[in-house]
Amino acid sequence: MINEIYTTLTTALATTLLVLCILFYSLSRNAENRVFKIVLRLMTFTYCFFGLVNILELWGRVDLSETDNILFFQVATLVVAVSQAFLFTHTLILLIHAAYITRKRMVREVAFLFTFSTVFVVACLILPDVWKKVGVWMFILFYVYLLIKYTRIFVSTYRMCLQKMDNFFSGSEAEHLRWVSFSFFAALSIGVLALLASLFPNLLVGTLCSAIYFCFYLYFACRLINYDRFYRKIEEVLSDETILPELQNEDKTTTILISKPFETNLKIWLDKKYFLQPGVTIESVALQVGTNRSYFSEYINSVKGKTFRQWINELRIDEAKKLMIENPKMTLNELALQVGYSDKSHFIRQFSKLTGIFPKEYKRQENIV
Repeated sequence: MINEIYTTLTTALATTLLVLCILFYSLSRNAENRVFKIVLRLMTFTYCFFGLVNILELWGRVDLSETDNILFFQVATLVVAVSQAFLFTHTLILLIHAAYITRKRMVREVAFLFTFSTVFVVACLILPDVWKKVGVWMFILFYVYLLIKYTRIFVSTYRMCLQKMDNFFSGSEAEHLRWVSFSFFAALSIGVLALLASLFPNLLVGTLCSAIYFCFYLYFACRLINYDRFYRKIEEVLSDETILPELQNEDKTTTILISKPFETNLKIWLDKKYFLQPGVTIESVALQVGTNRSYFSEYINSVKGKTFRQWINELRIDEAKKLMIENPKMTLNELALQVGYSDKSHFIRQFSKLTGIFPKEYKRQENIV
């Protein structure tokens, strides 16, 4: 029964991957964005590669009751797992920080992985059985090292990306990147499953892995295709190194020169409460106060000690508190729209984040009826 399920899942996975790689290639030919076109081409290769691996697995099914076949299964699983870790990690990093993926870095990484994997495979073919087991364990340790290395790189890159988003947009645009983080950790979990499959090679584990692979690859394909429209909006932000905030502690003195015209324009902007406009960005504010984005970003980060989004949210929440007192009958929906938020839930999240309590609790504390 398990054998039939495994065969069916592997066949469905191989077919789905090959169909999706054709779709990715077709979309890449019409993609206007250079980075997104590269991502689609990379995923075309990735899905085609994994699809062919599944076909080869079906064609050369092995009996896991024999020692040589177990070794073959372990070697194949580890080589494919290393390839998957490399391809998905760098695809996801490319989506959020294209400058990290350079030709020199990629050639060096591919050469390193190819050399190590080739030496490992050759060693498993020619060495005595005792040394083959040692080789498998060495490759497992190498794979664990790769997972840790890629996790560290992705997490630091993703955090930097979120900081950039928070230093440019005032809204919840960064939430559109959550799927990238989810996809990485889902792929990481699959990598751990592949490790378990190599340690405990049996049909049940293989069936479970195939089912999870199928769900993940389908999910990733759908999210990647839908990401194109949003990526056009944030590509310039992610590629601009000047908007990465360098927040200063309150006890540190700032060296930024603040001109009188700038101070005057900023005061006028604050007095007119332009921060209540929905969709405000650091670029639009810099233009309104008569300066450039780099200077204004440095001012907010150094003088205020905040990202642009934090600064705007604090201004909006302070205004929301005043409106609650002045208009106690105003609903939360009306209040959210009045202070620049697109919906009530986003307003409530920001309010509770900055005050530690929900708007209704704040009203009760302040005796606002």
